[in-house]
Amino acid sequence: MIRVLHLIDDAKLGGVNRTLDAQAELLAGEIEARRHLLGPGQPEPDLEGIDVVIVHFTLAWRKMPFMLRLWSRLGGRCLVIVEHSYTEAYERCLVPNRLRFRSMLRLGMALADKVVAVSHGQARWLREAGIAPARKVQVIEPLSDLAPFHAVPPLRPGRGPLRLGYYGRYAPQKGLEQLIDAMRLLPPGTATLAMAGYGPDEEALRAAAADLPEVTIGGPTSHPEAFLEDVDAIVMPSRWEAYGQVGVETRAAGRALLVADLDGLTEQVPPELLIPNATPEALAARIRWLSHQDVVGLGESLRATAADAQDRHHRGWLSLLRGLKPELA
Repeated sequence: MIRVLHLIDDAKLGGVNRTLDAQAELLAGEIEARRHLLGPGQPEPDLEGIDVVIVHFTLAWRKMPFMLRLWSRLGGRCLVIVEHSYTEAYERCLVPNRLRFRSMLRLGMALADKVVAVSHGQARWLREAGIAPARKVQVIEPLSDLAPFHAVPPLRPGRGPLRLGYYGRYAPQKGLEQLIDAMRLLPPGTATLAMAGYGPDEEALRAAAADLPEVTIGGPTSHPEAFLEDVDAIVMPSRWEAYGQVGVETRAAGRALLVADLDGLTEQVPPELLIPNATPEALAARIRWLSHQDVVGLGESLRATAADAQDRHHRGWLSLLRGLKPELA
């Protein structure tokens, strides 16, 4: 059995920890895994009895001393870096000094035996930008427990406005102010929008939607599968998105999905459900188009694309870990 140590720097139940929870259940009996939380006041990770160390935190210059110390302690152990955050669109939106940014990523990833990209779009950028060589990069999509989403009943055909939804973080990354502005551009009665989430943009979003009775901005939901039962489609107008866990959950639930045409979102839906350059005008145009489509059929066709998500994740991690430690497979 291969013994794995996951290094994280956030204990909250975000996408990384949800993936690790689902992965622990999926790989039980084949992989023995534990987690170590890094941060101020936390001890250095204990590597005794560990075969593979997997880094899940975001690389940064200030973390390079730790990465070098970790690398120096590996001995015969293997190091894997999972890149959950950085993408081509992230770099375009937020990085003023591309040379410095890529130099940091090259240094960190040079220490790893393998780099896991969470989408094919992200993997392509890592290779083409010269951040990590192709031989090191393997794509494994993240995973959460999809069983509750697979159990969401099929959408029933109905009349009335298209019921749009969004759930997740209220943050600049998500492009939600563009979505609210798009709702202003729609003919009356075209669509409603229900949002469930939390984050730094909450008050600004509430203010922006104050005069739009068709837009509801709520707090976070602990049962997104129940939220999905009450919508026809989810909209993700993100400015960058390494993968987009909400996307696979929406597909598993059999709901239509409109996404920005970038990073890991591009590969989650067919071309007609992509929004190039997700401006309010482009969003409004796609929403108007969707309001005339068979959203029941679209949702069920997307449900089928998520049917083997667990199997792909399982096969991907077993292949990677057994390739690193064939003597323990």
